[in-house]
Amino acid sequence: MRISGAATMHAPAGQVWAALTDPAVLVAAIPGCQQFEPAGPDSYRFTVAAAVASIRASYTGEVSLSQQQEPSSFVLTASGAGAPGTVTTSVQIRLADIANGTTELSYDADAAIGGLIAGVSQLLLSTVAKRLAGAFFSTVGEIVAGPLIPRRADTLPGGGASPFPHGSTNAR
Repeated sequence: MRISGAATMHAPAGQVWAALTDPAVLVAAIPGCQQFEPAGPDSYRFTVAAAVASIRASYTGEVSLSQQQEPSSFVLTASGAGAPGTVTTSVQIRLADIANGTTELSYDADAAIGGLIAGVSQLLLSTVAKRLAGAFFSTVGEIVAGPLIPRRADTLPGGGASPFPHGSTNAR
């Protein structure tokens, strides 16, 4: 399955890049994220709760960032497995500065789905994938453009501090 999209972020590309590569922002922006912890350099283990049609499950897996060309592009690769099946995806993310300190973010994702969940209609899977991608990038956009709210280091996953003082990083 392949999906593509674009979003306008109300921040310069460097700030959007920093947000998209910040574990605290990722945990806040990944829909249904219940757990997110370092697994190595630019690699993280996660647990995500997701639902497609009447199939609800938790998925565990890994996400990694590669082919990083700061601040213009990188590849986000994720794979997860749960009782209803598996999901593997690779997302090429591109950032381009546009007028007035805003950034055009575009993405192209390829996903492979296996198991019971693969039996769900491709149209429904595509719709859900686009909705989840939209929610992710919308949250990132809110974080980079949002009000400055002081963050305590002990409230972030792993106790680390984020360069993005934003609202809650609790699971969505």
